[in-house]
Amino acid sequence: MVETTRLVSQRHVNPLSTLYGGYMLQWVADTGTIAAMNFAEGDVALGFLDKMHFLSPVRLGDLVVFRGWVVGVRRTSMSVLVEAYVKRGDALSLATVGRMIFVRIDQSGRPYPVGRVVECDPGWEGLCRYFNEWRTSADAVFAQEEPTAGAGWHSTSRFLAMPEDSLDGMLMYGGRLLFRLDEATFVEAFSYYPTVYVTASVNSIVFRRPIYVGDIVEVKTGVTHVGSTSIEVGFVVEAYGFRGRRRVADGYFTFVNMEGGRPSEIKAPPIGDESSRLRKEENVKEARRLRSLKPLPGKAPWFLQLFA
Repeated sequence: MVETTRLVSQRHVNPLSTLYGGYMLQWVADTGTIAAMNFAEGDVALGFLDKMHFLSPVRLGDLVVFRGWVVGVRRTSMSVLVEAYVKRGDALSLATVGRMIFVRIDQSGRPYPVGRVVECDPGWEGLCRYFNEWRTSADAVFAQEEPTAGAGWHSTSRFLAMPEDSLDGMLMYGGRLLFRLDEATFVEAFSYYPTVYVTASVNSIVFRRPIYVGDIVEVKTGVTHVGSTSIEVGFVVEAYGFRGRRRVADGYFTFVNMEGGRPSEIKAPPIGDESSRLRKEENVKEARRLRSLKPLPGKAPWFLQLFA
């Protein structure tokens, strides 16, 4: 287990004085990266981020504690669990849970054997089984045909991947890309229906190919679901340069209208297909389960309660 702590300062918050979602995503990726690098004793790259729900408001001046565990290993990849807690005095409340896959890489950026295994401690058997099954389900996501931008999707953002966006000067850091994606999808949501939004959840982002420093990165976005108070935005990311153009990532963000400081009606016609409706139902169900979790003794993950 590794632990990091962040202080939420003025530059980290939105107009509601709560933590901007892009920073939470980047900080969760930071802790996951540290846990994976510490375990593998080498460089890693983020390959997959499963659903993340923003469960508790994080406010200006709060301390946020992040704990990361490597919970599964394959030949070149590691499954990592990160929990983020808001700390006020002695009290902790769960802010979000991140489930990620990292790939160990060599100096050329290619997959490299981890060379270590994880043994399941007594009492963690249910969690270990879950992550073994979860890792297999992630393989199915990787194998799916890459989604094509739907009708009306358009280019929202282009930027040059700079050395400051990387950890090693070669590949763009996944946490930095997550920050950019939160920004680009917010712009799409606001352009569709202007209001005050906060990030509510992230749905299974697949990092399909690396982005190299010097690549031009283009983010295409489109609204895929509009509910009573929330809006889902899909995205695809392409990178191009002297290596050619290639799809590098795709996924969905959900934002909630917080005009007036509480979930408020989006006065726009509802849209969405069956797949977007199922994503929303699954997200709501899982978020409720996570909000029911209570502190455990010591520094065991609260996530363990789901498999007790």
